[in-house]
Amino acid sequence: MIYTLLLASSQIILKTGASQLGGISLKGAGDVFPVFFKVITNPTVVIGTLCMASSFLMWIYILSWFKLGVVFPLTAITYVFVALLSYFFLGEKLSVFNYTGIAFIAAGIFFLLYK
Repeated sequence: MIYTLLLASSQIILKTGASQLGGISLKGAGDVFPVFFKVITNPTVVIGTLCMASSFLMWIYILSWFKLGVVFPLTAITYVFVALLSYFFLGEKLSVFNYTGIAFIAAGIFFLLYK
């Protein structure tokens, strides 16, 4: 659960950083370095990237201890966390279809892992 919450949080932080950057436009090869510099000097993007890297290291640790067929379905809960965190922290609205999808994901994880 910590892994999926960390991964979902990294997405929220990265989205916040990307919004701070504004629209990124690459019209030619000469735009790559300035955009890259703009991205890597944004503290919010850097923090989001560090969170994502931390979740990757945690995932490697998890894989070293558990069966992939058991833990990988649990990663689907990340979608639920992202939707909920987007609602609470980014002010994104969820529709009835979003709530239905969240319920299906939760039910799917339950049935996959039910013994």
